[in-house]
Amino acid sequence: MVRHIQKAEPSDLAISAVTAMELRYGASRRQSPKLTAAVDAFLKGITILPFEAESAERAGVLRARMEAKGLGIALADCQIAATALAGGLTLVSSDVALHRVPGLKVVDWRAAR
Repeated sequence: MVRHIQKAEPSDLAISAVTAMELRYGASRRQSPKLTAAVDAFLKGITILPFEAESAERAGVLRARMEAKGLGIALADCQIAATALAGGLTLVSSDVALHRVPGLKVVDWRAAR
């Protein structure tokens, strides 16, 4: 996955604000200055997409529809998926739940080694 990131143009990459929160949460839980510095450096060099009204609307509808089909999805995953859907973006993830989101284009860079 790191190779894909290094090969990409910075303007072609972005993460959701929800993903940024998850990265900061993980670093804070570990209480690792090295990991915190790595997260800080990564976030300073990448576009962070906000979770706005359109994404919120899509997330609410998406989560309800998936649950109605018996497909659970975590709130953060739903918000991340909705951000990508609202922007017409491809989501890079190995998370199986995200691969089940209708209409979401997902690629797994871990699988493409």
